[in-house]
Amino acid sequence: TGGWLFPSFQMCGVMVSGSDESTPSVIYHCVLRGLERLLLSEQLSRLDSESLVKLSVDRVNVQSPHRAMAALGLMLTCMYTGKEKISPSRATDGNPAAPDSESVIVAMERVSVLFDRIRKGFPFEARVVARILPQFLDDFFPPQDVMNKVIGEFLSNQQPYPQFMATVVYKVFQTLHSTGQSSMVRDWVMLSLSNFTQRTPVAMAMWSLSCFFVSASTSQWISAILPHIISRMGKSEQVDVNIFCLVAIDFYRHQIDEELDRRAFQSVFEVVASPGSPYHHLLTCLQNVHKVTAC
Repeated sequence: TGGWLFPSFQMCGVMVSGSDESTPSVIYHCVLRGLERLLLSEQLSRLDSESLVKLSVDRVNVQSPHRAMAALGLMLTCMYTGKEKISPSRATDGNPAAPDSESVIVAMERVSVLFDRIRKGFPFEARVVARILPQFLDDFFPPQDVMNKVIGEFLSNQQPYPQFMATVVYKVFQTLHSTGQSSMVRDWVMLSLSNFTQRTPVAMAMWSLSCFFVSASTSQWISAILPHIISRMGKSEQVDVNIFCLVAIDFYRHQIDEELDRRAFQSVFEVVASPGSPYHHLLTCLQNVHKVTAC
């Protein structure tokens, strides 16, 4: 096996790296599937496996969506096989050896490729990547290492598919809730609020905040309205303002325990509130919450 595997492997790499014209699509896909099978059979040396990772990352960035998605499968296979999986997020779960910083940096470079594909790809590509991204992040990274990236991508004005990133935020937050890390969800929401209120136009800021608060909620009833909220992206009708206030108050009442944090929550919206704005309406609702509590 060793006599012919290496040159054949190298030839496969050359074929996959070729242009669309030099390598027909059928052959391209067949070669990628074959390379995946080689990885899973553990017949490749570590050096060859590392070469495959670099090759797959490079191919995920190609212009052709079909070739990029095929290469994504190879990249994930590379990451999930024993040779490549570092799984920092599982370092404390029965694995006393913490991942070294270099491994985390390398893995972060590879996950950046996925974020780039959401931003630059066609809608169907973005939908596919957004669907697998939350589980991928959970498998390979501690949440504190990726939350800033996830929230930043959701808020970015260069992000053409915020509706897909909204589902990523939701799934990441729900995973934290299910693993007893609700305090981290609360902290990230409080830390990010001012970034959300600075988004323009106000309709998009309100929509983003609504998605954010729903994602942070532990109520199945609140979670159930996320698809409806996502479908109303960019709208600013009375129903949208009402939903925004509903989910914001849900977060205020059920996620924030300390009075100091409640004051900080209010102060973020006081800075940007103007008469008739959604933020002004929210502050009025919060005053009513206090009156009911006082009674």
